Amino acid sequence: MENIEILLSEQNISAGDAQLYIKKSGNNEINHVQQCGSIPLTFQSVINFIREVFLPFGYPETVSEDYWNYQLWDTAQAFCSTIIGAFTTRSILKGVGVGNSEANALSAAVTWILKDGMGMIGRIFFAWWKGNQLDSDCKKWRFFADILNDVAMTIELILPYFSTYSMEILCLTSSMKCIVGVAGGATRASITHHQAIKDNMAEISAKDGTQETLVNLIGSIVSLYLLTIFNDTHSEWLLIVALISLHLLTNYWAVKSLVFRTFNDQRLILVLKSYFNIGTVLSPTKINENENVILGRGINMQQICGFQVVIGKSLKTILNKWTAADLKEILTVYQEYNYLLLINLNSREIYIILNKGESAETLIAAYFNAASLAIATCIYNHMNLDLLDKRQRNHRTPVNRLQTFMKSYQTTSNLMNIPYNNLLQFQEFVKQEYQMFYTALQINGWNLNSHSLNMGQYRCDWKSFKKNE
Repeated sequence: MENIEILLSEQNISAGDAQLYIKKSGNNEINHVQQCGSIPLTFQSVINFIREVFLPFGYPETVSEDYWNYQLWDTAQAFCSTIIGAFTTRSILKGVGVGNSEANALSAAVTWILKDGMGMIGRIFFAWWKGNQLDSDCKKWRFFADILNDVAMTIELILPYFSTYSMEILCLTSSMKCIVGVAGGATRASITHHQAIKDNMAEISAKDGTQETLVNLIGSIVSLYLLTIFNDTHSEWLLIVALISLHLLTNYWAVKSLVFRTFNDQRLILVLKSYFNIGTVLSPTKINENENVILGRGINMQQICGFQVVIGKSLKTILNKWTAADLKEILTVYQEYNYLLLINLNSREIYIILNKGESAETLIAAYFNAASLAIATCIYNHMNLDLLDKRQRNHRTPVNRLQTFMKSYQTTSNLMNIPYNNLLQFQEFVKQEYQMFYTALQINGWNLNSHSLNMGQYRCDWKSFKKNE
């Protein structure tokens, strides 16, 4: 029997096929042997070609774990949207007078130009108005864009019944669709950035375009058939309602399948809630499951710690009720940090004032410190807080440790901030707590090198002036 020595093996990480490089006894040549699986070689070649055309190079190692689930549901919603769009196009053409001998070509052209113009204005206005929130609430705006798109197409579907107002209706729907374009495009870029774990964002974006093109092509062919079948108004609307329902459902499943490992406001609040309540940092998968994807809904910081956290706001309005002596005391407390915390007891807001050039880690630390200070202020002033009422008394949690620490402070019946001399001790306590929190975040796989937290544009500098004194 011929002796064979295996020198090394090689595998295509994208296609999965493998081969061995061997040395046979009696010669010094290197031979390679193809390892055959259960799938026939010809069929395997077809599968490999399809993978190369439609999936990123090196899939699945080069994309995030949620890539397949998201793309699957995104493909399904794109298919539904293409078919609805075909029926919408027919309704628009009927509404502007195509097929009507009395229709004026000039009026139709003017309507079309005004429609496009209103859309351009809507695009500019929305990008200015909500552009800075598209990253922090990526899932919500993605789902909102699809809801708004369905609303716009539904309005266009009834255009033939209100052809007298075709210009006004098309201007409205064009503006709505341009908002959809801005929100959808921006959030898609954010999702692509999340999926590109090997710095392959351009390729993932290109392959996403390829997938969408194929789906639109198939959807267009199917819609040609459906347009000839569904001429009756009643049956057409039944089909449209079914497609819109399926479109929204698949969009919901798509955004819910995403598992972001960076923090936005809602994900960080959910993590803080679980940590303060039970002393455990939940995994990104669990937190993303609990994250609300409906715009305007979801948990806020005031429900957790009694205060709303505001980041990067101008001091012009914040310092109205502060004296210079108070501010100097605060600067002393936070002289080692790259942020300040200021509390407004009347408005129930706690402000994070950032030093220039803050990092993601600094911002997360400031958020944790702000939440801890807010809870401590509630304890100090005997404010009602669900987190304190529902704490696990027999389990050593951060809230229990915080309450034990605050017992050494003399509380007051008057509403007031924690005194500055006590704040210095409090900061040492929070520093130790944050180290445990930070370690738990790392262990559970959270990405602490970037963030999507919503914050203002103002930054301060107090350390430079301290050095010059």
